[in-house]
Amino acid sequence: MKQIRKIILITIFILLLSITISNASIDTNTFKPNALTEDDYDVAFNMAGTIINAITTIGIVIAVIMVMVLGIKYMVASVEQKADYKRTMIPMIVGAILLFASSTFVSIIYNLISKIE
Repeated sequence: MKQIRKIILITIFILLLSITISNASIDTNTFKPNALTEDDYDVAFNMAGTIINAITTIGIVIAVIMVMVLGIKYMVASVEQKADYKRTMIPMIVGAILLFASSTFVSIIYNLISKIE
């Protein structure tokens, strides 16, 4: 029953999307967007830097809190529970490493691009 609802919702979404796209009429011969200025690029790069820093900071805070909570639970747990916590720690640590690596990679690309003039 739930699958039928999902299929119906997806079908309705696709129909609405296709109706919206088909009604969008832009004359490509006369449409000329304004050229971007240097100020536009500066605003975009500043916003991107702010977003990258915010995502990185939030991810670090969440990862540290999760490690602290799991560490405390691990210290006070019984032998059987310690095995369960070890199994839950591995995906969490891998996720934290991926978060730090991806945010560092994006920051490096941002710094390289922002220095190009």
